[in-house]
Amino acid sequence: MADSFDMGEGPGQHARQGDRFAWIDPGVSVWDQWGAAPPPPKVRPSTSEEPATPPPPQAAPPAPAEPEPIEDLPTLEKSAEQIGGAEGAPTFHEFDAELDVAELDERLRPVTTWSARSSSVNRSSLTIRSRRMCYAKKMLLVAVHLIDDQPTILAGRVLECEYDGEALYTVKIELAPRPSSEEIRQWIMQR
Repeated sequence: MADSFDMGEGPGQHARQGDRFAWIDPGVSVWDQWGAAPPPPKVRPSTSEEPATPPPPQAAPPAPAEPEPIEDLPTLEKSAEQIGGAEGAPTFHEFDAELDVAELDERLRPVTTWSARSSSVNRSSLTIRSRRMCYAKKMLLVAVHLIDDQPTILAGRVLECEYDGEALYTVKIELAPRPSSEEIRQWIMQR
């Protein structure tokens, strides 16, 4: 008989040609028998329409108290235009000092060193006058020599270089964090 049941697989289970069937005892939930969590109960839509009740009115929040007047804050006596700059534009200050300038190669090693003079400075840039032309986007290391003091070391990237006449170039440098390497430390020690 080809459709015989195999009763040896366990209580309540029968196999027929590779298929399994489970017999569930009456009064026992399928979920209890297999140890699984039942699905959430199905909710049927309500057939009788209940009138929607508006939410109870809430008391209006108390009106904000009138703020106390603030005393006038002291204002700056000079505006940006009075000190020589337009509103929001960086202000350049005249700055004349002797410089040692070194061009850095791709590995951030000082290659060539020459002397120059600074002409102006602000928070983020320095303008120098040099007999040597510099290419844009080159990194430079600058040692600023002040009177009776150790030189201040700055680093920056060349923004532009223009011929200024009398065999001098005006080089605008955007200041940047100083890179660190053994070659740069040796160059600083020699200044």
